[in-house]
Amino acid sequence: MTLPTYDHRHLPVLNKGLSHRPWFGALVYLAFGVFWISSSDFLLGAIVTDPELYSQYQTYKGWMYVAFTALLAWVLLWQRTRAEKESNQIRSLFSLTFELANVGIAHVSKDGQWLRCNARLCQMFGYSEIEMQQMTFQDITHPDDLNKDLTQMEQLGNGIRREYNMEKRYRHKEGHYIWTRLYVRAVDASQFGELFFISIIEDIQSIKETETALRETNMKFSALLDSGADISVQGYEADGTTFYWNKASERIYGYRADEAIGRNLLDLIIPEPMHAVVTSGVKAMVESGQPIPSAELVLKRKNQQPVTVFSSHTLIDLPGKKPQFFCIDIDLTEQKKQEQRVAYLADFDALTDLPNRQSFVKRLSQVLERSSRRPQLVAVIVLDVDHFKNINDSYGHAIGDELLQQVSQALGRLLRPSDYLARLGGDEFAALIEGIEQPEDAARVADKLLNCIHRVWTLSNGVDVKLSASAGISLFPLHEQTADSLLQGADSALYKAKSEGRNTSAYYSDGMTQSARERLTLESRLRNAIVEQQLSLHYQPQIDLSSGRIVGAEALLRWYDPDEGFIAPSRFIPIAESSGLIHEIGLWVIEQSCRQGVLWLQEGLPPLIIAVNVSAHQFQRNELQQQIADTLLSSGFPAEQLELEMTESALMTQHERAVGMLSSLKALGIRLAIDDFGTGYSSLAYLKSFPIDVLKIDKSFIDQLPEHQQDAEICKAIVTLAHTLGFDVLAEGVELAAQQLYLQQIGCDCYQGYYYSKPLPASEFSELLKRVGLSD
Repeated sequence: MTLPTYDHRHLPVLNKGLSHRPWFGALVYLAFGVFWISSSDFLLGAIVTDPELYSQYQTYKGWMYVAFTALLAWVLLWQRTRAEKESNQIRSLFSLTFELANVGIAHVSKDGQWLRCNARLCQMFGYSEIEMQQMTFQDITHPDDLNKDLTQMEQLGNGIRREYNMEKRYRHKEGHYIWTRLYVRAVDASQFGELFFISIIEDIQSIKETETALRETNMKFSALLDSGADISVQGYEADGTTFYWNKASERIYGYRADEAIGRNLLDLIIPEPMHAVVTSGVKAMVESGQPIPSAELVLKRKNQQPVTVFSSHTLIDLPGKKPQFFCIDIDLTEQKKQEQRVAYLADFDALTDLPNRQSFVKRLSQVLERSSRRPQLVAVIVLDVDHFKNINDSYGHAIGDELLQQVSQALGRLLRPSDYLARLGGDEFAALIEGIEQPEDAARVADKLLNCIHRVWTLSNGVDVKLSASAGISLFPLHEQTADSLLQGADSALYKAKSEGRNTSAYYSDGMTQSARERLTLESRLRNAIVEQQLSLHYQPQIDLSSGRIVGAEALLRWYDPDEGFIAPSRFIPIAESSGLIHEIGLWVIEQSCRQGVLWLQEGLPPLIIAVNVSAHQFQRNELQQQIADTLLSSGFPAEQLELEMTESALMTQHERAVGMLSSLKALGIRLAIDDFGTGYSSLAYLKSFPIDVLKIDKSFIDQLPEHQQDAEICKAIVTLAHTLGFDVLAEGVELAAQQLYLQQIGCDCYQGYYYSKPLPASEFSELLKRVGLSD
C-alpha cells in the first residue's frame, strides 16, 4: 500500500467552487462561445444594417469576447492560486498537528503495518519512524493484550463497529512495557483506495504507576487498619450512614462489613440512651468542622452486650463533596479486665481469692467505726497452719498452694455470711467475727476453725497430709481499739498458742484465755451431760396468798455432775444460750414438765399450774409454738395447766413479733407470764397489748421488804398496775414471814420462795403435796 497524498483534490474544503471543477470551467467557456458566436452575429445584423458599421461592430464584438475570456481566465487562475494556498496551509496545519501532538498518532494498515508515525509515538516507544515502519503493531504488543486488540480491529475492518478504545501495553525498544490508552478508527477505503486505520496512543504509564502506587498504599493502609485487632475504624456519612468498616470493627462489634455498610451508626453500636447525645455531637461536628473530643465510651455489640472503647473522631470535608467522618475506636476490654484484675489483686489474694491483709484491715476499720456508734463485741482470729513449711519442702510449692486453696474453701464454708475471712499471707488466715455475745464465743469459733483444719487432707498427687493449726484471738473493745492493734494483738496471741504446744487457741489476755478455756470445757461437759442424762428438774411450789394452798410449781433445771456435784444454773445456762444448746435443753424441759404433770394427775393429785422458763433464744425461733403444740398432744397434758415464763427483755425487743408469737401461744390454751418484772424496760403501751396472765415480781424487790420503803412502794404499784390490766401477780424469792405478810396486805395473788419450800425433785414435791393434805 502506498502512503496517501494530501493535495487539494482530496480535501473537502476545496471541493466547492469553479477552480475545483476544470471541466465545468471549460464547459462554461464552450457554452458562452457557442452562444456568443451564434447569437451575437444575429443580433448585430438585426441592429446594424450599414456594412461598414457592421464590420466595425464585429471588431468590437471580438474585443469583447477576448476581454471576457481574459477575465474568465483571470478568475480561474485566481481561484486556483487561492485554492493551492489554502491547501498548503491545511497541509502545513495537519503536519504540525500530527507531529506536535502530545499523544502518539499513527496510520496503520489493515495488516498492522505502521504506515506513518508521529514524533511523539516514536519517542514513546524508543524507535525511529523508519524502524517503526518496518514493524507491525503485533510485534510490540504485550501478549496478554494482543487477542483483544486483533479482535476489535477485525470488527472495524468488517464494519461491525466504527471505532474502539482499550488500555494495552506496548514493548519499548529497551525491552520494558509501557501502558497506553489506544483509540482506533477505520478510514473509508473509497477515499484512498485501500482500508487503513488511524490510531491515537496516549501514554498512561505514569497514571498506571500512580494507580499501582495508590493500590499498594490502599492495601498497606487496609492491612495496617486490619492488623490492629483492637483498633476499629469506621467511616460514616454526615447523616450517620456507614460506608467503611474494617476487620477490627467486625471483631469488636460483631457485624460483618456487608452487614454494617449502609446502616446507620445509631442502629449499629450506639446504646439507646446515647442516641440524642451522639446525634447532637455529630451535627455539631459537621457544622463546625471540629471533631468531637476523644472519650471513653460504653457502646454495644451486635449481641447487645456492652463494650468499652476509647473513641477518637476525624472529619473529612473536601471541596464540592459532602462531609464524612471517621471513628477510631480502641477496644478497652482487655485493658478493663487488667484494671479490674489489678484492682481485685489490690484487695484479694490471687491464690485463694480471699480478701488480703489490706482488705481485711479496711473491713475491720469499717466495723470498728460502726461499732463505736452501736457497741458490739468484735473478734479478730488469726490462724496459722502448723509446720506448713515442711509440706512445701517435701511436696513442692504447687502442692502447698493446692492445700491452701482447699483449706481456704473449707474455712469459708464453715463461717457465717456476715463473717469475713482473709488470707494474710503464706499459711496465715484471719477471721473477723461480729456480734458475738460473750468473749468465749470467739474461742468457740476459733475451735471450730481449728477442728476444720485438724484432719487429713488428700492432695491431687494422691498423698494424704494431716494438718493442725494454731489461733490467736483479740477482742474489741476489751483488748484494743484500732484495726492494726487488734491484728497485732491477735498475732501476739497466735505466737502464745504456738508456744503452748500448737493446735490450740489463745486470747491476747492471759486471764481471758483461761476463762474462755474454762467455759469451753464446761460447754463440752454440758453436751456430755445431755447425752448422759445428768440434767433433771426440781419444782418449787407456788402458794395462793389468800388460801395458803399450793396452786402451782415452777420447773427449775438442775445439773448434777458426777465429779463436781450440782452446778449452779447461773454457770451453765449462759453457756447453753451462747452455744445454742438452750434450744435442745429448753424443749426437753417443756416435754419433761408436761410428762411429770400427767404423772401427778395419774397419781390423783389436784391439777397444778406448771411454770416453765423460756429463754429469749427460744422465743426468737418460729418453731416454738409448734413444738409446744406437739408436746401437749404427745404428752396429753392439759394446755391450761402449762404456763410459759418469759423475761421483759425477750418481749420488748421486737414488739410486733412478740405480740404475734404470744397470740399464737395463747391460742393453744396455755398461760403466759412475764418473769423478773421490774428489772427490764417495760412500756405500759406494750404491756397492755400482750395477752399475758401473770406478772412475776423479781426477787430483787422482795429481799428488803417490808423495811425498804421504796421497794415496798414499787411492789404495791406493780400489784395495782397488774390488777388494773387484768393480770395476776406472783412474787418470787419470798424467804421471810414479814415479806409474805406484806405481800398479802397489798393484794398480791401468789408467791414462791424458800419461806415455804426450796425447789424439790419430782418425787419429793409429790410427797409434799400429800403431806400438806391436798391430795383430796
